[in-house]
Amino acid sequence: MKINVRDGFYLSSIRKNDKAAYLEHLNDKSISNTIPLMPYPYTESMADWWIQRRIDFMNRNQKEISFALRNSKGYLIGSMGVDDLTIGETHRAEVGYWLAPAYRRKGLITDALGVFIQYAFNHLKLTRLTAHTLDFNKASARVLEKNKFKLEGYLRQHTKTRNGLFDTHVWGLLESDL
Repeated sequence: MKINVRDGFYLSSIRKNDKAAYLEHLNDKSISNTIPLMPYPYTESMADWWIQRRIDFMNRNQKEISFALRNSKGYLIGSMGVDDLTIGETHRAEVGYWLAPAYRRKGLITDALGVFIQYAFNHLKLTRLTAHTLDFNKASARVLEKNKFKLEGYLRQHTKTRNGLFDTHVWGLLESDL
């Protein structure tokens, strides 16, 4: 599956040959510091487990819920999805995403999230998406705002990362908001 985002960038299923990209990117502290419970350092066995989990899910369900964001050469530069969704069993899911530093501040993750939102509402039988951002992650909050997510709450000392407990913003988007 391939979903065009813009300018040669696209979303696609995760592949076995994405291992090197996962090891490169998820060992970057600017990414792992903002993802709750992200193991650091990120090891080969962790990458193997994650990739196999995503491939097995796709083979079972024939629909993707967790995408690689790729550049025009097909190299994984980010990720986005609703990783623990059982398709058809709920109307809502939490979306998460990350992007390699070299591709930031260009509107790419904003555009990719917009494409994913349409996919989620049209193909995953969802009517609500949620997201959480750590209080200090203003860039991620802005991505959500640009995609019409509404700030729905603030949870004090809610999210634990390897760097401590952080206040967390809770965001929501209804299909009817678009």
